[in-house]
Amino acid sequence: MKKENIPDNYDLQVDIGRRIFMEYDQKLLIRKFGLEADDRWIYLTYLNTPCRISRADGQIDELLEGVWTECRDFSTVMTIYDLLCHHKGAAAPVLYHEWCTVGTFIVTGVQNTGTFTNKYAALFDGRLEELKAACINLGGRLEKRMAGADVTCKIPVTPFFPVLLQFWEGDDEFPPKLMLLWDRNAMSFLHFETTFYLQGDLAQRLLRQF
Repeated sequence: MKKENIPDNYDLQVDIGRRIFMEYDQKLLIRKFGLEADDRWIYLTYLNTPCRISRADGQIDELLEGVWTECRDFSTVMTIYDLLCHHKGAAAPVLYHEWCTVGTFIVTGVQNTGTFTNKYAALFDGRLEELKAACINLGGRLEKRMAGADVTCKIPVTPFFPVLLQFWEGDDEFPPKLMLLWDRNAMSFLHFETTFYLQGDLAQRLLRQF
């Protein structure tokens, strides 16, 4: 029996996320995060890509090459919903402006992200200038070197939530290394699980520009 047109679990989760988003007070979210909106759409920028959210059904569109296109990417959609809906209360959470590793937030039984970062570090190795250009194309701003990193770049995920990317090229003694740093108050903006979605989405968007 053919299984054509049957959505996979990730696709189903996108639709579930849309329905959950519709349970939230949109006027509150707009005011809370200073978002632009009209009667049909809520607008925000995600990793330097203009996005809009339908006020009627929660669908997320991306502006790609001048055309609004529905986004069905699980990582993108779930990260946007979580950044808007995770925090409770009328006022937006505040950044502490102190960077830390994701390990700061790890709870018992949760694996670290070494396997993931090692994979992308190897793909970025020897392509330093391409990585810098890709970071800038995602809206990033190169910062002064930290801890000897060859690239240190602050990247706005949304206008109200940034991450810090660091990359060290490999040499005869050490393999290449990639690290994402998070604001110390990041867990007020998103769930811990969403850091995995976001870092994967960010790395893939960087790689696609190479």
